Amino acid sequence: MIEVSQCVICEGAIHRLKRALVAPFMARRIWNRTPFCVDLVECEACGFIFYNPRLDDADLHRLYAGYRSEEYQRMRQASEPWYTPKFNIDLASPASYAFRRSLLLPILKQHIGTRKIDRILDYGGDRGDLVVDLFEGAQAFVYDISQIPAAQGVTSISDPAACNADLIINSNVLEHVGFPRTLVADMLKAAPEGGLVFIEAPREDPFGMGRVLRRIAQIGVISVLHPSLAPFLVRPASLYMMHEHVNSFTEQTLTTLMRSCGGTVTAAGSYPSSGRAGKGDMLWCMGMKPAASQSN
Repeated sequence: MIEVSQCVICEGAIHRLKRALVAPFMARRIWNRTPFCVDLVECEACGFIFYNPRLDDADLHRLYAGYRSEEYQRMRQASEPWYTPKFNIDLASPASYAFRRSLLLPILKQHIGTRKIDRILDYGGDRGDLVVDLFEGAQAFVYDISQIPAAQGVTSISDPAACNADLIINSNVLEHVGFPRTLVADMLKAAPEGGLVFIEAPREDPFGMGRVLRRIAQIGVISVLHPSLAPFLVRPASLYMMHEHVNSFTEQTLTTLMRSCGGTVTAAGSYPSSGRAGKGDMLWCMGMKPAASQSN
C-alpha cells in the first residue's frame, strides 16, 4: 500500500472524513492478515473521496488474479456467505452483459456520431464480453491484468497500443484502482491521435443510508457466522468498510480525471444501471486524445 498526502486525481489538499475498516476478505486475500483500519479522505479541491493508503500494483495483482474464478469465489464466500457460486456467475452472465450493452450503445452512438469504429478495446474488461458485437464489423480486443482467456470473438492483447483502437472502453474499473490517473493516462497513451476513450464508474455515496444499513446487516451476518471476526467488525469504522470499490466518483471528479490526464472531454453524463427512468447511478465521460501539437 502507498500512503498519499494529496488527491490522486487533481493533486489538491485532502482531509480525513472517517476511519474505515478493510473488509475481512480483502485483508485476507491481499495481505493474509486480519482486518485493519485505513482513512476515508476527501479532496478539498475536486471533492474526490477515496481510501488512504492506496492499493499498489502488487496489491491489485494479488486481489484480482483469477478474478471470479472458483478459487476466488470460495475464498470470498468464506468471509461473505452471500457471495455464492450463483451470485458470482450471474455477475458475468451473457444476459448481464447483453443488458449492459443495451444501455451503453445508445450513449456511444449519440456521441460518436457518424465516425466509424473499426477497432474497439475493452481496457480492464475481464474476458472482453462487454465489447462483443458492440459495433457491427468492429474488431474487438481486451486488455486485463487477470489474464483470463478472452471471450469468443475477442482478442486478448498484452500491449494496449498494439490494436490502435478507435475506441477504448473502461467500464466498472476505475472504482477499483489505487491510482486512477495512471490508468486513464495509460489509456490515452495507447490511443491514436483523435482516438476516443470512454470511462464509466458507479455513483456511490459512502455515507448513503442504504449503504450504511447494508453494512450493518453484513457485519451482523459475518459476526454470527465467524465469531473470531466480531472484535474487528463491531466498531464504527466498519460502517465505512473498504472493499473492492476504493474510490467514490461524481460527475465533476470523472471529468476532472479525464482532463488531468490530457484528454479532451467531448461529453459526460449519467444513466440508471437498472434501465429505468430516474437518477443516473452510472457516471460516464468520453474523452479524445488530442493531436501532439494541441497537447503541447
